[in-house]
Amino acid sequence: MTRIAHILPVAALGLGIVVSRGVPVQAQAQAHAATPTAGISGQVVNQQSRTPVSGASVNLIGTHLRTATDSVGRFSQASLGAGTYILEVRAIGYGVTSWVLRLAEGEMVDYVFEVEPLGVDLEPVVVEAQPGYFQRRMREFEERRRSGRGIFITHDQIEASHAATMADLLRGVPGVRLNCRSGVCSVQMTRTAHGVCVADWVVDGVPASMSSTPHLPVVGIVAVEIYRSPSEAPAEFLKADSQCGVIAIWTKSGP
Repeated sequence: MTRIAHILPVAALGLGIVVSRGVPVQAQAQAHAATPTAGISGQVVNQQSRTPVSGASVNLIGTHLRTATDSVGRFSQASLGAGTYILEVRAIGYGVTSWVLRLAEGEMVDYVFEVEPLGVDLEPVVVEAQPGYFQRRMREFEERRRSGRGIFITHDQIEASHAATMADLLRGVPGVRLNCRSGVCSVQMTRTAHGVCVADWVVDGVPASMSSTPHLPVVGIVAVEIYRSPSEAPAEFLKADSQCGVIAIWTKSGP
C-alpha cells in the first residue's frame, strides 16, 4: 500500500504561482539514484467542490518530465530517483499551485492535490435583437416627430378620432382642404408657394395613387405624417417633380 509522505505546498514569489496553503520553499531536483525506482501518483481535485480536475498539466520543475490528468483527475509519474522535486499543477480556471516532494529511494507517493478555482467575474452578455421593419419605421416616425416639422397623428389619436376613412381623419387639419365632388374627395394643400395644390401620398414608404387614398379606411393605420409644402417634407418623401405637400401613411403590416 502506498503512503503519503514528505509533501509540502510551495509558493514561488514573483513567479505567478498561486498556493492554497503552506510557505515558500526554494528547491531543486537532487541527483537521482543510479536505479530510479521512486514514483509520484495522485489525483487533482477542486479545493472547494472536491470534484476531479481533468486535463490538468502536471510538471516536475527543473526536469523534462510532465504529464496530464485523466478524466477522473488522476496522473502517475514513475521511474524517479531519490531526491527533492517541485511538482506544479496548471489547469484552466484554477490558480497555478506547487508542492515540494522529498522522495527516498524506491518510495512511491500517492496524494490528493487540491487546486483553488479562480474567482473570475465575467461581464454579462447582452443579446439585443435587431428591430424589424415596423419597429424601425416607428422609431423613424418618432425622430421626425421630435423635429417639429409637419403634423403627426399617432395611433392613439386615430382611435380617439373615431374616423372611418383618411378623409374623415384629415378634416380640420390646418393647411389641408378636402375637395369632394359626387362623393369623391381629393386632398389639397393650401400653404404652398404654388397656391392650392393636390397632395402626394406615400403608404409605408411607397408612392400611392391620390385618387383612392383619401377613401382608405383607417383600420390598420398606425401613424400619419402630414407635410403641407415641399420645404416642410423630408427628402425621402419627395418626388423629383414634387410641388405640393405630402401625406405619409404607416400601417403595421408594412410593404
